[in-house]
Amino acid sequence: MTSSYGKGASMFAKMGYVEGQGLGADGRGILNPIEQKIRAGRLGLGGMKEKTKQAVDEARRRGEQLESSEDEDKADAASRTKSRPKKEPTRRKPKVTYRTVEEIEASGLPVPELWKNIVDMTGPEAKVLSDMSDFKGIQVPSTDEAENARLAELARRDLEMYADEWQSLQARRKWIGMEEDRITTNIDSENQKIERLARIVEIVNSLHLMAQESESSGKDPLARLEDVCRKLEILQFQYPEEIEKLRLDDMAVAALHPILRQLIAPWDPLADHTYLQEYFMRCQTVLRIQLRNNITDGTDDTTSTDDIFMYPKRHSTAKNRATLFDSMMAEIWLPQVRRAMQNEWDMHEPSSLVLLFEDWQNVLPPFIQSQLLEQIVLPRLQSAVSDWNPRKRHSSQPHQWIFPWMPLLGDHLKTVIGDVRHKFSSVMRDWDVAKGGIDGLDAWSEVFGKDLDAMVMRHIYPKLVALLRAEFQVNPADQNLDALVAAFKWRGYFKSSKFSTLLEAEFFPKWWDVLFLWLTSEQPDFTEVNEWYKFWQDQFPRDVRDAPGVRSAFAKGLNLINQAVYLGPQAAAELKPIVEPAVKEPRKKSKSTRRDESEQRGSKPAFKVENAPQEVMPESTFKDVVEDYCMQNNLLFIPLRQAQETLGLPLYRITASASGRGGFLCYFDSEILWAKMRGAGEHQLEWEPLDFDEIEELAQLK
Repeated sequence: MTSSYGKGASMFAKMGYVEGQGLGADGRGILNPIEQKIRAGRLGLGGMKEKTKQAVDEARRRGEQLESSEDEDKADAASRTKSRPKKEPTRRKPKVTYRTVEEIEASGLPVPELWKNIVDMTGPEAKVLSDMSDFKGIQVPSTDEAENARLAELARRDLEMYADEWQSLQARRKWIGMEEDRITTNIDSENQKIERLARIVEIVNSLHLMAQESESSGKDPLARLEDVCRKLEILQFQYPEEIEKLRLDDMAVAALHPILRQLIAPWDPLADHTYLQEYFMRCQTVLRIQLRNNITDGTDDTTSTDDIFMYPKRHSTAKNRATLFDSMMAEIWLPQVRRAMQNEWDMHEPSSLVLLFEDWQNVLPPFIQSQLLEQIVLPRLQSAVSDWNPRKRHSSQPHQWIFPWMPLLGDHLKTVIGDVRHKFSSVMRDWDVAKGGIDGLDAWSEVFGKDLDAMVMRHIYPKLVALLRAEFQVNPADQNLDALVAAFKWRGYFKSSKFSTLLEAEFFPKWWDVLFLWLTSEQPDFTEVNEWYKFWQDQFPRDVRDAPGVRSAFAKGLNLINQAVYLGPQAAAELKPIVEPAVKEPRKKSKSTRRDESEQRGSKPAFKVENAPQEVMPESTFKDVVEDYCMQNNLLFIPLRQAQETLGLPLYRITASASGRGGFLCYFDSEILWAKMRGAGEHQLEWEPLDFDEIEELAQLK
């Protein structure tokens, strides 16, 4: 038996172990091997019963009392529901607190001496209780002392009741005091309102008496108006809140109406456009002039929310309702101005009427101003434009009597401006550009905008081309500049590049031809050529001369002169003419030229004779010419590893200093030498075409 279980069994046998009994000396140890019980995942200690079935059997064998399996299941279920939220505990009755006599007296209620000393007879000996909380927990015996204890308890309760009632009376007393203050404040406020109303009634009565004064009283109407305005100023500065609520503006208009009727009757609106306007501005608040504008804009800040709820119908129609002041202006002011406009106003002198509208714009109701502008001013403008003839010279142009009305009429002038544009377009169609510009057209450039650009390009530009092509000739002996001067008068209507293109195509080819013939003649006088060149530069206005195309064209002429100077007597044979630009239309050739060309084509052989190959010499450039000139005059011509910032062309330095410093920078473009010249400012430099005579002078600069 021992051998079947190995060494362990023999060792247990030596220590007194008997098979079938538990371990230990008394056999109360475990009988079977230790078992394991797997715990649920993520369940910590105490989350389940740790005893295995073996442990339970061992405990029962030893006589220990254990929970039933049902109890264990319940315990496991309770452990699983341990994380569930607990129900809110039931509310307990508030703990009864007792106040001492000192606390009651501190609240302001005096406690009689009888209630201060209460004798406790419940103990073995009598004792005096001064704290009401000492009665808590006293056990009253069923003897004669119990009656005394009961009476003491009743006295304590009465004292507590009286103390609570005392606090309630104190709170009510405080509330009554606050209510008294509120009522007093309201009464004072109402009294102030009554006083304000009484003063307003007094002022209104005085205004009523002023309005009833007859004209026979002998008082000046302006003095009467001044008195009324002073009273109205008192109302608008001292009683601004009552103006809207009490409709004081109606009363103010009623006081002003008879005086204004008397004052406006002799008024000439065109002669004195600010007459009486200052009086309306002084009283604008009480007359609700500004208030009317605010209501129209939706920004009325003077009306309270309470008034809107109290008078919803009045405020819902405020925007669509004219004030009594508007009615007075329509009855008194409007007929007087209308009469002056119809009988005395000159359409071609708008300043007086425009000033009248501008000065009264903040006072007049909008419908009155619109009525006068749309019913009188606008039809008169349309009629004046219909009668205007741009071909005739007038003392006044349309822009002089239309432009002043633009701020007031705005989009209403579209039809009038369209008629003016149509008339200018009709005149351009038949206009002789040799006469110069059309009177008054330049004033409409901003108004017409792109329409004017299209009109001059369609009607004027072709005529300028024809004028310069047919009427203008370059003649140094007897020069006529009328056609060119007439063309310059139109330059303001074209873009700078467009007018420059016109000159490049129609003026400069003729100018280049004459210059080339002059330079290739026998022994040309370069002093005269130079003066002639400067003469033509002076004939061009500064803005035209500064155009890039015109500057380049003059530079080409200067380059041609420089080449002729350099070539000297060989200029007649080697000087090449300037190629006409691509924008220039081919000019008609003369009969003799066409005949010579036809003869040359007719005499041309049908086949080409191959000559012996000849060595082709490279053609020299203008840069080579300048470089040779520098060598002959002991000047350094130094290529730089830099480029011109705008065109990217290589830069060179020409200097007379052996160190290679000083002189000037230059580059070559279209066979033209462009030099960087020092300007008027300290650092102001610009590129200009350079003459041969100026190279040596600039090279000496340091």
